[in-house]
Amino acid sequence: MFSLEYRYFYQSALDKSFRKAGENLNINSSALVRQIYKLENRLNIKLFNRSSKGLELTPKGNLLFKHVDESIEKNEKFLQNIYQSDENFETHITISTVETIAIYFLSKVIKDFQQENKSTTFEINAKKPDSIIDDLILNISNIGITFTKDIPKSLAILFEKNFPLGILCSPNHELAKKNKITILDCLTYPLVFHPGTLTIWKKIQREMGYSSHYIKPRIISNSYAFIKSYLTKNTQALFFSTKLGALLELSEKSLIHKSVDNKTFIANNIGIIVNKSFLQDKKTEFFIKNLIKFFRTIN
Repeated sequence: MFSLEYRYFYQSALDKSFRKAGENLNINSSALVRQIYKLENRLNIKLFNRSSKGLELTPKGNLLFKHVDESIEKNEKFLQNIYQSDENFETHITISTVETIAIYFLSKVIKDFQQENKSTTFEINAKKPDSIIDDLILNISNIGITFTKDIPKSLAILFEKNFPLGILCSPNHELAKKNKITILDCLTYPLVFHPGTLTIWKKIQREMGYSSHYIKPRIISNSYAFIKSYLTKNTQALFFSTKLGALLELSEKSLIHKSVDNKTFIANNIGIIVNKSFLQDKKTEFFIKNLIKFFRTIN
């Protein structure tokens, strides 16, 4: 398994361009170059020369490329041999996902699956969206469940569904009975944020004019349990989220989810994502099918 520095180096060598490698990996080319310089300094060797034809590997860079390429090929063949050798071989599935998905429906899918597939084990990592993508790129996780916007070309979206962002609030909130809610409506109430949703808030501020509509969130917490508990007790507070963030509370009607009339909120897809190089065994393939089937049932 290689670090991001080696992944960036390998992709740059394949594309013969920092810009193209950055596009394929969905990162800024300047950030990619910094990581490659960091690798060169750590190894104390020069990896690339620039020419009219693009990037060219130095002799030592070519040796490193061959080593990385051979290691990737050996790893893929090894995994393929394992998966094909014995159908009773224990399958271990690693999933990176946002916390709310792990809590509210992934546990049920896994429980149902393990009843029929007792030799399958799981590792679930609750992470921020950017970290989930990194896990998939580095093959740390087999499956990622996160937002599908701007996914790198090295990853494949197996299934995606639109889950519009809206507001979670108490059923006694003043906006609960309003049919059409705008961002400006929301800004007049106490706002609660999770660190993973702060990027949404920043995007909203850019859209509306940062200086004229800047409002500091009343509470920031990395605990979804605390946030939802707070919403039930402060009937004026709002939390930007999808329905997936509170399936249990919505079913119990302790919280409600209201749509917000905003393009950023509406165009919000969540999907099941894998690395294109990931070799699925039969059990993993079957689990993904069950996962997709469950996703389709969520309204």
